[in-house]
Amino acid sequence: MSKTAQIAFRTEKLTKTYGFGETVVHALRGVDLLLPSGEMSVLLGQSGSGKSTLVNILGGLDSASSGKVWFMDEELTALAKEN
Repeated sequence: MSKTAQIAFRTEKLTKTYGFGETVVHALRGVDLLLPSGEMSVLLGQSGSGKSTLVNILGGLDSASSGKVWFMDEELTALAKEN
């Protein structure tokens, strides 16, 4: 990433859990991510590792359990709390 590249997506300490009690599934655990604008990125991982969950949160189709997500300079997690 060049020093002048704008960050398209950024996450801080992003988590997503499903279920409750003893049946809690941790789909994401503290994900910190920087995705620069204009560059191609690839998510690799085993089935069930949280790839689709992360993409769904970045795309606004799902919400995080905790942590923050920004698109450009707009904090998406703050918008979800307003609605």
